Amino acid sequence: MSIPELNKTRLEFLTQAGQIVLDYRKAAFLPQCETLLVADLHFEKGSYLQANGLAPLPTYDTADTIERLTDLIAIYRPKRVAALGDSFHDTAAGDRLSKTDFNTINRIVESVSDFVWILGNHDPDIPIGLAGMQEDHMECGKFLLTHLPTNPIKGGVNICGHLHPKIRITTRRRTQIRPCFASSSARIILPSFGAYTGGLNIDHSAISKELIGERCYFAVGRDGIYALSG
Repeated sequence: MSIPELNKTRLEFLTQAGQIVLDYRKAAFLPQCETLLVADLHFEKGSYLQANGLAPLPTYDTADTIERLTDLIAIYRPKRVAALGDSFHDTAAGDRLSKTDFNTINRIVESVSDFVWILGNHDPDIPIGLAGMQEDHMECGKFLLTHLPTNPIKGGVNICGHLHPKIRITTRRRTQIRPCFASSSARIILPSFGAYTGGLNIDHSAISKELIGERCYFAVGRDGIYALSG
């Protein structure tokens, strides 16, 4: 996999399965099937933590995530959106969604020709009343879209979520920990799109064992995306 130059907002490169665009807003786009990809939205994580006394967080994460997803759909105008699992933080998240957020999510789903909820470990089902298709996985040519890392189609690439990769970047001024895309020739792990989500460092064994061969990392900055060799 070649490492392209820095582009202010997105990187386009060719994998063995075809072209992919990585966006600094923590999303990806597959031009050949006009599909926008986001992973690990974790809607209603804030209300879950608050209800269980785990953190005194304001519960604005769902509205923030909805707004950013809406902006990306307006930019890419995809025919399809695929949410790669853990779109909802827990099975009761639908009960905590405000009526406004519930209706807005349905408007987002209905704004594209196809919206696919790929089911994850946090959301084995989608809240009743929400539109869109539910799938265990989806294929786009030789791209296999899943939540958990999964063996790709022969000669293809698995695009997944679940692991929330992050990378430590040290400059002369400071050290930062930023979300990132973690990739090898046969797998791309997307960063978590949700507002209140943590992550694993790329050196963690759960991530490193899923990246076979040459590794590349694409760090998400506040205004751009940066390609780093592994």
